[in-house]
Amino acid sequence: MQNELKAAIQFDDFFTVFGTKGIVAMAWWLGAVHADRIRSDHHSFPFLHVEGAAGSGKSFLISYLWKLLGEEEFTACSPEYATPTGRTRALFDASKPIVIFESISNAESTFDWDELRELYSSGGTTRHALQSESQTTYFRGALTIVSSQPIQCSEALESRIAHIHLGITHTTESQKSASALSQLTAQQAGAFGHAVAQREDQLVSTFNKLAPAYTASLLDEHGHQLSLREAKNAGQLMALVDALSLLLNLTSEQRLNSLSAVRHVVETDFVQF
Repeated sequence: MQNELKAAIQFDDFFTVFGTKGIVAMAWWLGAVHADRIRSDHHSFPFLHVEGAAGSGKSFLISYLWKLLGEEEFTACSPEYATPTGRTRALFDASKPIVIFESISNAESTFDWDELRELYSSGGTTRHALQSESQTTYFRGALTIVSSQPIQCSEALESRIAHIHLGITHTTESQKSASALSQLTAQQAGAFGHAVAQREDQLVSTFNKLAPAYTASLLDEHGHQLSLREAKNAGQLMALVDALSLLLNLTSEQRLNSLSAVRHVVETDFVQF
């Protein structure tokens, strides 16, 4: 079953192109499908920020991950060019479990990334349908931010984000795998989404057991140098790597290197030496 699923989503080609960073992104994606349930139990689910220069494979990665849900094409909202109403509609009326925000510089924009802070814990927004009525809606999905450079945001928002910095080394082997991966259809790759849905209870149970343990381990290791929120984000991401390993039967090396990649980002971005 696991080998059949890996073959269906062309995992080996994916890993050749994106390596451990790709595994971490896929692990977050697995969790994002169940973000509402995870937030209900743990009161938070981190945003994902995929950052990389032009040609680093950001759109290619997101396109592949979107196919895992059985969707051939993804749509992205550029918040710097959207109206407040448009941003609210994209977030709260989205029919998909994952919302893509693609950052495109706009000097005239009044958008502030801190508008998104409360979505981390499924914060609500009040919308006035009629003069005498208002409706409060809650974010049920997960948010991915794609940009070619760091976004300008507060420390409070920064602590709510899990980062993946892409920088692909193009080799003959990776180019061959990328070419093969581009031929993958959403119908084939959608087997991943079906498996994640069918095994929801098992995957979430694994997450629930491991996320607090990883968080505690990081806090024990780094103490006051790491905030509870930052440790919790990393702990959740590490637990999702283990859930993905359970789903796909990752090799021990793939799993351990991916866990190390999450630790490296935490220590690089948040721990002061």
